[in-house]
Amino acid sequence: MVSAYLQLSQKELERRALEAYEIYRECCVCPRSCGVDRTAGVLGFCKLNDELNVSSATLHFGEEPPFTGGSGGVGNIFVASCNLACSYCQNYQISQQEPRAGYSTRQVAEEMVKLQKQGANFIGWVSPSHVVPGLLQSLCIARELGLTLPIIYNTNAYDALPTLKLLDGIVDIYLPDIKYADDELARKHSKGIDYGLHSKASVLEMYRQVGPLKVGHSGLAEGGILVRHLVLPNGLAGTWETLCFIALELSANVPVSLMSQYRPVHKALDVPELSRKITADEYQTALDMANDLGIKTIFAQDLNSEIHNLPDFDDIMRPFPLQKATVTG
Repeated sequence: MVSAYLQLSQKELERRALEAYEIYRECCVCPRSCGVDRTAGVLGFCKLNDELNVSSATLHFGEEPPFTGGSGGVGNIFVASCNLACSYCQNYQISQQEPRAGYSTRQVAEEMVKLQKQGANFIGWVSPSHVVPGLLQSLCIARELGLTLPIIYNTNAYDALPTLKLLDGIVDIYLPDIKYADDELARKHSKGIDYGLHSKASVLEMYRQVGPLKVGHSGLAEGGILVRHLVLPNGLAGTWETLCFIALELSANVPVSLMSQYRPVHKALDVPELSRKITADEYQTALDMANDLGIKTIFAQDLNSEIHNLPDFDDIMRPFPLQKATVTG
C-alpha cells in the first residue's frame, strides 16, 4: 500500500499546507469559526495560536484490530487542546487544561518518523480538527525526512468542510467518533454548536473521499472510513439515530465501533445523567440496533474490562501504561 500523500508531489503537499495556513488569519479551520487571527497570536475557543502544539507522540495499541494488527500499533500524535469541551473527556489533561509547552512542527515531523522506525503501522492524528494547517506543515517536513506511513485522521467529527477538502488525497483513513444526535445535548455536555449538522456533513465528506474501510490480506486497513460511537448512559448519545445515519446515509458496509468504555471522569461525576457507567443492557441494546440495521462489521468492547486504556498525560512519554487492545470484531 502506498500512502495517499506520497502520490502527490511535494510541491502540491506544500501548497495545501500554505492554503490551510491562510485559514488561520480569520480562523474557520473548524466549525466554531471563531474568526480570530491566530497568525497574530489571537486565541479562539481552542486557546492555541498558529503554532502546532502536540502533547504526546506514542505507540498506541488500544485501537481497533485493523489498525493494531501484528506488533506495530498506531503511532499516535495527541494534539493539545480541542474544539469541543466534553464534560466526560478521558483526555481532559491535554484537551481542556491550559496547553503546556509541547512538540513544535519540526519536532512533530521528527516524532512521526521516529514512530515509523519503532514499527508503527500508521500515524494517527488525534483530535486534529483545530490544527490541520500545522499538521500539514509537519507532514511536509516528515515526508522529506522519510515518512511513508499512512495517515489516520482520528476526530470527534466536529470538522469544517473546507478544511476536510484540503485533506482529500492526503489522509488514508478517517476515524470519526460521532458523539451526539441531539444538538442541545451536544451543547450542554460538550459545548458543541450545531454539532449534528456539522458532524453529519463532515462524515459524509470523509466517506466521499475514501469510501468504507478496506482491509488487506494482512488484516491491516488499507484505507477508508470506520465510524466510532461512544455509548453514553441514559441514551444521551442518540445511538439509534447515529446508527441509522451510518447505515442509511453512508452504507451498511461502513464498519462501526461501538465503544463501551465510558467512565464518569473529569466533570461528569457532577452531572447526574453522566455520573455512572453504562449498563450491560444499554450496551447490548446498542449492539442489537447495529445488527438490526444490517451493519456488516461491528467492533465491540468488553464491558467488564477495567482498563480501557484510560490515559495519564502527566507522563507524556507513556500515557497508556496498561496498553492492550480492548476492541474486538
